[in-house]
Amino acid sequence: MMNVLRSMFGVCSSSAEKGEVHDMIKKIFGSELVMKDNTDRHNQRTKYVSHIRENLPKMLDAKILSPKSKSLKKHPQAIAENTESTDDRHGRIGPKIVVFDASTGTGRLVLVGDERVSVQGLSSFATIKATSCVFAGKWMYEVQLGTKGIMQIGWCTAACTFSMDTGVGDTANSYGFDGGRVRKWNVATSPYGQTWLPGDVIASCIDMDKGTLEYFRNGVSLGVAFDKVTHGSGLAYFPAVSLAMQEHLYANFGHVPFVFPIEGYAPLQAAPTRDCVRAALLFKSVDAILDELTRLSDLSPPIIAKSSKIKSESSKVEVALRIHSTDSVYSPRASPHNMQDGQAQDMKKMSRKAFLMSLARLVIIELGGVLKQSYVVVSELLPRFRVALGLPSKGLMAEQHAIEFYTKAKEDNFSGLAEKFLSQPQPRLCGLLELLWTFLDEAALCDILEHCVVRECLMFDLVSPDMNFTKQIEGIYVLCGLMQHRETRHHLVKYVFFNKITFDNFMNVKCPDDSVLKTVVRKPWWQRPTPVQGETDPRIAEMTEKGMIRASRLYSIQSKVLLSDKLKKQTKDDSKLEAQYREDCDKITQAIAPLERVQLEFLLMLLDNTDGTNMVPSTRKIFLEKFRRYIMDNCILDMRLFNVSRNSPAISWCCHARLLTAVLQLWHENPLGNSNIAPHIPPRTFIDGELDFYNVDRLGGVLPFLVRTLRQDLVNILGEDNPFVQSFEPNYNRAGGIDTGVSDMTAGSPGLATLPQVISSMARFMHAAMPPIPNRSTGETALALKGTRSMMPGAGSIDVRSAYLRLLDGLLALYHGAAIKHAERLCELRDNQMDMADCLHDIEQRITAVSSELQHVGGANGELTEQEKIRKLLMEKILKELERSKAVYEEKLEASALQMAWVIGAIWTKQRQQELAKHFAGTLHSLRLASDPDYAANIQVASKEILPGKSSLLGRGSYASLQLEYTSSSDQSPQSPPSRTTTPRADSNTHVETASSGTQEFAESLFAFIPEYHVDAMLELCNTLRLYMHPTVPVIQVPEWEELVVSCAAFLCSEFADPRIVLASTRESLVQTLASFATQPATMRAIERVPLKQQMIMIEELIRPYQNRAWAQSNWVLVRFWHGSGFGFRHRQWPHLAARYGDREPTVNNLGAKVDAGLMSQCFGPCPSEVIQTRIGDYLTSHPKEAALFLNSLLSQLNWAFSEFFTMMQEMDRVQIDSHLEPRQIKLCATCFDLYHGLARALEMAMCLAPTLLTKSEASDNQNDLLLGRTCQILMAVISRVCIRGGGSAGFSRLVARGLPDTDRVHYYVALAPVAGCIVRLLDPRLPADHLNKVASSLVSEPLFRLDGLEFMLSKDDKHFSFYKYPDDVTVEEVNALNAAIDRLRIARDNLVKSKSPGSSGAQSDLLCTICYARPADTAFMPCGHHSCRACIMQHLLNSKQCFFCKADIDSVREIEPANN
Repeated sequence: MMNVLRSMFGVCSSSAEKGEVHDMIKKIFGSELVMKDNTDRHNQRTKYVSHIRENLPKMLDAKILSPKSKSLKKHPQAIAENTESTDDRHGRIGPKIVVFDASTGTGRLVLVGDERVSVQGLSSFATIKATSCVFAGKWMYEVQLGTKGIMQIGWCTAACTFSMDTGVGDTANSYGFDGGRVRKWNVATSPYGQTWLPGDVIASCIDMDKGTLEYFRNGVSLGVAFDKVTHGSGLAYFPAVSLAMQEHLYANFGHVPFVFPIEGYAPLQAAPTRDCVRAALLFKSVDAILDELTRLSDLSPPIIAKSSKIKSESSKVEVALRIHSTDSVYSPRASPHNMQDGQAQDMKKMSRKAFLMSLARLVIIELGGVLKQSYVVVSELLPRFRVALGLPSKGLMAEQHAIEFYTKAKEDNFSGLAEKFLSQPQPRLCGLLELLWTFLDEAALCDILEHCVVRECLMFDLVSPDMNFTKQIEGIYVLCGLMQHRETRHHLVKYVFFNKITFDNFMNVKCPDDSVLKTVVRKPWWQRPTPVQGETDPRIAEMTEKGMIRASRLYSIQSKVLLSDKLKKQTKDDSKLEAQYREDCDKITQAIAPLERVQLEFLLMLLDNTDGTNMVPSTRKIFLEKFRRYIMDNCILDMRLFNVSRNSPAISWCCHARLLTAVLQLWHENPLGNSNIAPHIPPRTFIDGELDFYNVDRLGGVLPFLVRTLRQDLVNILGEDNPFVQSFEPNYNRAGGIDTGVSDMTAGSPGLATLPQVISSMARFMHAAMPPIPNRSTGETALALKGTRSMMPGAGSIDVRSAYLRLLDGLLALYHGAAIKHAERLCELRDNQMDMADCLHDIEQRITAVSSELQHVGGANGELTEQEKIRKLLMEKILKELERSKAVYEEKLEASALQMAWVIGAIWTKQRQQELAKHFAGTLHSLRLASDPDYAANIQVASKEILPGKSSLLGRGSYASLQLEYTSSSDQSPQSPPSRTTTPRADSNTHVETASSGTQEFAESLFAFIPEYHVDAMLELCNTLRLYMHPTVPVIQVPEWEELVVSCAAFLCSEFADPRIVLASTRESLVQTLASFATQPATMRAIERVPLKQQMIMIEELIRPYQNRAWAQSNWVLVRFWHGSGFGFRHRQWPHLAARYGDREPTVNNLGAKVDAGLMSQCFGPCPSEVIQTRIGDYLTSHPKEAALFLNSLLSQLNWAFSEFFTMMQEMDRVQIDSHLEPRQIKLCATCFDLYHGLARALEMAMCLAPTLLTKSEASDNQNDLLLGRTCQILMAVISRVCIRGGGSAGFSRLVARGLPDTDRVHYYVALAPVAGCIVRLLDPRLPADHLNKVASSLVSEPLFRLDGLEFMLSKDDKHFSFYKYPDDVTVEEVNALNAAIDRLRIARDNLVKSKSPGSSGAQSDLLCTICYARPADTAFMPCGHHSCRACIMQHLLNSKQCFFCKADIDSVREIEPANN
């Protein structure tokens, strides 16, 4: 031990030691503490330590009070400062500590934190005042905005009374400013100031001598808001704020230095200037001590030298001593001058290093007393941290090597900063931190570091005044610098970055002001819509219909608009402008690159896994434990309880982006398995308990139920003794209680058992905090709460594989829980821009049309009649209004273009797209491995499932190559359970085997263990890439994108109706995404390239009977496969609306990502699939029973939808005044019409693909007659109700003419086109003659058959509807086919009339069916004998086996002669 101490402290025996000690004391403390009579060689240093301990506080007090002190130049108020608990400055009333006064609050709000200066509104409008007021002088306070919504910030008197509707500025003697609405308030309101943004610092400065109130935004004056503030005797003003729901801000009344101090204005809370001066003097001493220690270490290198990343493995030495190294200063915790060795005389003399450490202990302990105040920490300590890192601050000079290090890192865009900091820590900063950690109480240091991080976070949150983001970069650089010290790094991760300030706040990249963006974006650009086929100005179309404009003039107007040379020139100029705009977006990307890189390096330091020892865990291990709780609180809990994220979606998006970049970089440096495969979670992880997946629901239900249900499969994979399986055994409850499925393992892990704790923490968040003691002690802060937090992980590093899995799982939860919301908002921003561009285009069209009309007003001689003069004035007024509207839209579009430039350059970048694509690929790979055994078995065969197919979209290809093995569930034996694949589901013992080892890795049934958010996140990633970011960032840039989409399509086809998925929300998401895939040619092509097995699984589910399931969306998917092949079914916009609204592409919000109830109301371009149509036809032909059930259910739903529509139409027709109609009733009516149209199109497709279902008994399980009769009945019913005046056509005509909201789709074309298509398909001349005769006979025999209704569709009368009026939508071939079908029906009708006997028309009613009174009663029930027509009886037998007259059981039916009744 003696040798160790000698090595550490050394022994000085030089005779010059006396003078050196005096010089050292003078250099550190000044001449005031030099002892002239201290000449004892052996005890000189010991006496100095005792002398300084006694006199250091006195010396500091004397220097503070001395007017000659240099430190007083920066703190001139130090002498006058009142040390009592009150502040007696003139013009101010109230306690010394200024906070928000909870007793004055109106409405619901919460004070966040124990400082009581951060407030959030929880009601429509909440107001709160501060605890101090002013009546004379010039005063100010600052607020930093957390949100940008409605808030009124200002001053009010004690007499002001507020409510849930009135706030600061809404009453007399209260004055407020609202940057959300850009107005000032004092009873009355008027425009003032600028629009504020989150992070802005708003200063409110009141001059009670002049009666003025002025606001500053980020240090820039907004002008004097009020120059007649009521002041005088009896009036004192309190700082006050009013906040709307969820708005929040952070106030600074002077407890920390102002961010933007205003000269001449004093803070309401006086600055602790004496303590600041005291701290400044002590830090000078600390700097001198560090200089001496550095010089000493340079002269005498230590025996043992290690970096801060690699500590001693000896636990005894690590606990007892802090060994000195070249990178940081270590010392014993106790003062070393007390150590003596009686056997060695030299040890009676203190060494120089021990002497310096003793002095440092005295200084740091004295410094700790003043660092209890956050003001001193921010004003004195934090600037020294920054200076030690080479950043200029507060007039302090940084060392040259620190400046050079920062400059070099900045030149390198901070690449490799984490590795440099961790491998070569800066000695000056680490020395200061080591002294603080050695001699300060841990609780005190916890507070100090928290104050530093909070200040840096507030500065980081400021809106950057330029594109350099200097404050943001420097803030993260400071944090990285602090984290190069291991103990500091561990402490920040444990108690700061996931507590008061979460680490994700430093991941944000905030958009600057528009004024800053304008310095980069030379000229805004937006996608200008081009004229499209069928587009006509709505006003021109209306005037044309009324005959106010001649057709020739209309053609002239349109020609001028579409074919002018001016338009061609604009298109060329627009291309140049777009190229320039894209260049400016690239400049934004380059500008934020340094900030993004330093954020990445910050994360890499948090993910450092090399600093763990046998006593402490690594930083990565701590981070992952805290990150799990962060995901639980901010994503999982929000999904369960509130469906909203407490974090800003923008911050979550940036946090996800940086974390994903860090994970991909770590994966690239140290991949697991095949490096060519994107990071993914192996299927076995879902069942082995390695991850608890935050205890969310699994696809198959709750976890305990799944474990018990599929226990045998789990045992086959994991083994009987696996802890995960054993933890769910029924006998786990030793107390004999009810089996809840929560095991000791799960209860001990932060999983389901911690949910009540999470909910409790949320409850604490939503309620106001307890009022703290004004002068809080350090024991009440983060460190004091350490015992109540979750247990820290064990010592050592974390396994690399486990870390990757946790990060990937957390990233998926983060994206699904919060980040996706930001992508949706950005997509909405782009869609709004496109809508505004469409409106501007329409306005320009109107201006052209009106200008042209204005030129044609008047006769040939130029004289105007009185009527023409009135018309001209009206047209001029319209033109003026149009020009004003044009200017408004152009202004809005320019602002939107600036925002989109930021989106393109900073958020939807190419790098972000590539990383999201890898994330999507890895997640999809995991899901397919778990769901599809064929995919898992052939995963090492490159692109085996990517096969060409036959389609108009695919071009040439081998159709036979898609003929893979497929077995329908209907072909299986009755003993085998129904399954979509060759293996059973719930009770399966069949497992996926790896090609290499042949060992069992995963059972197909265990797909039910997948967490729901994994599937949801995969779908959201897919939608983000192909709908939200595209076409702003073309998805074609993603490598192997087509293969990814095909793989995703295969998953959707096989899983959208998977019985293993019981969660309704997940099934809904899957079918919505499949419907979205069917809206675009590229994704439709991907569905066609899916293997036959998955295609047939999808078709089997789509063709399943519509009863007892949600059929609307699946029917819509069927219709999408048919869209483009049906009768007049090649439009995107409805043909009758194209003349008014054009035929443009829909926005992304309508692209099927979220399919709503009005499925067919959305405008999508046609993209029919011949491949899928052929598959459907083959299935219907080869499965007669399933085909009959499907068609029967389709006809039932079609009959219901049309009947409901017609009934609601009649009810609405009885209400003459439109305003008396309920919007819900109108919406329901329109929805039923949309459903009718979709079902009718599905019927048309079935009639085309399998027409023999209605005429051949073997094709429809002997139900062909029933199906034919029902089909003819519904077709003729539609024609009768829509086309025949006596059958209801008048009501339909009136509904079309009324133009009610949401009923623009209700039109003759939409109603009759699918009916015409069905008739044409049924009477196709290429079909067999017996089929044609049977269909024609059934149609004309239908009681509702009316030939004039059929002829109505091809009317030559210009006043009525006719398919002839839509030559662009209904081809000549289709019209001729319909004509031929009508002619055939006319002949069949004539033959039917001739075949009837002369007296048959007078048949008595007792010969007719008593159910429908339309057909002869030719069939009887047996044995009861009651009779009816065959059609009614067969339809009744589908649902019941009892006679509908006497309720007797039916044994059989037989035909009878109607005349013999």
